[in-house]
Amino acid sequence: MEVSKEDIKCVRKLSGELDTAQERSMFEVNLLLDDNLKERFQDYKLLWECYPKPSLPLRKGHFAKRVLEEISQEPKSKLYFLDTKIKTLLAIAAAVLVGFGVFVFTQDKESRYTNHIIALEGERKQVTLPDGSLVTVNANSELKYPEVFTDDKRNVWMEGEIYFAIIKDVDRPFIVSTNGLEIQVLGTKFNVNTKGMAKTVSLEIGKVQVTLEDSGDKIQLRPNEELSWNVVTGEVVKRNFDVSKTTAWKDNILMLHNLTLEEALPTISEFYGTKFIVSDSVVANKRINAAFEDQDLEQFVQTLEFIADVKISKISSKIFSIAPSDEK
Repeated sequence: MEVSKEDIKCVRKLSGELDTAQERSMFEVNLLLDDNLKERFQDYKLLWECYPKPSLPLRKGHFAKRVLEEISQEPKSKLYFLDTKIKTLLAIAAAVLVGFGVFVFTQDKESRYTNHIIALEGERKQVTLPDGSLVTVNANSELKYPEVFTDDKRNVWMEGEIYFAIIKDVDRPFIVSTNGLEIQVLGTKFNVNTKGMAKTVSLEIGKVQVTLEDSGDKIQLRPNEELSWNVVTGEVVKRNFDVSKTTAWKDNILMLHNLTLEEALPTISEFYGTKFIVSDSVVANKRINAAFEDQDLEQFVQTLEFIADVKISKISSKIFSIAPSDEK
């Protein structure tokens, strides 16, 4: 039921009360909860409308006092229930709104990455971004980016190892987000590797700013500088690096620089999407220092047998064993 201001005026003239908005609200609530009060109100309202200007003014006597008492009397149990119910509903509504807001924010954050590129073991994928920038996704890595970049920034998300060649756009910084790091650039070429305990950002040309999310520290890199952040110890190191060795993978070059065969196996397996097994400790400790350029799996096996003086046998399509060359 909607109680108008005119209705309230009727009762005010009878009672001389209900002068505040709070009293009016309380009166409306009482009318909603108490059917008997509602009927009496309708009677008083009808009486007042029928006799808007009585020849004998109604005095504030016993009748007016009784009207005031009946109208202002609070059914406390019902009002308490309503107050509690309202508070509960408001609390639930607030929780729903907050949850909905978080959901919308999360959905919005996730939905902007409409493209999802995944490179499996043995794969390297080249992608052209909406602004024309070129990226190369290494094996066991993934990239997310939108169909169209916004007017003020270019956001992508990555995990694993990716090489970026970004077109310069002074009005729209390019932002790479990954777990624990954010890299912001305008136009540059750089490599990001988040595999293992150390996450590295290696800058070839241009200028980038790396933000550590936990501490908020901002570190700028110049060409041939590399930032390494150990996620276990928290150690952050900025140093020079060899661009040709760090980014060789994007040109389909497997670089094994002064590694034991055992140390090199994870990189080899990832590069070719296969598993190599070494059971001999002498073979496992043989050192490899070589670059395998544009070699398929068969060519790589033959080259490795020659330079490491080992025998490689095929167990299955994806599993090879490495043994001493003189083993029969």
